[in-house]
Amino acid sequence: WGKTKLKESWVWNKSVEDFIKNKIKGKSLNICAGKSKLGSKKVDLDPQDKSVIKSDMKKMPFKDNSFDTVIEDPPWRIGYFDRWQAFFECVRVCRVGGRIIYNAYWIPESKLVKLEQAIIRQDRAFTNTSIISIFKKVKEK
Repeated sequence: WGKTKLKESWVWNKSVEDFIKNKIKGKSLNICAGKSKLGSKKVDLDPQDKSVIKSDMKKMPFKDNSFDTVIEDPPWRIGYFDRWQAFFECVRVCRVGGRIIYNAYWIPESKLVKLEQAIIRQDRAFTNTSIISIFKKVKEK
């Protein structure tokens, strides 16, 4: 197995990027940022740009309640329990009243957030879909 490399297909198309951009409020964090330009801070396990911080999505180098908006587009081939840990990290670094924008083919949950919107995303006919879930953090631990 070689080193995983980003492919252009892993980058959101312009309409999705514009949609997400319009949902960002305040100081933002983009987790698993890939080549995306969205986010005040961007992190990825395999940074492709000097502006991206190298970090594991399951253990972010930020304090609790650091961001107004957290964006995550996690790898889709992660194990069931790894999905939980990655989402709980989004919740941890998001401030109360803030927003989490999560793109996956599952909808995560936490007692600390409220699902406000779920949008089914499909780039072309007969391609895989994903769900862009938009949460509001409603309380602290």
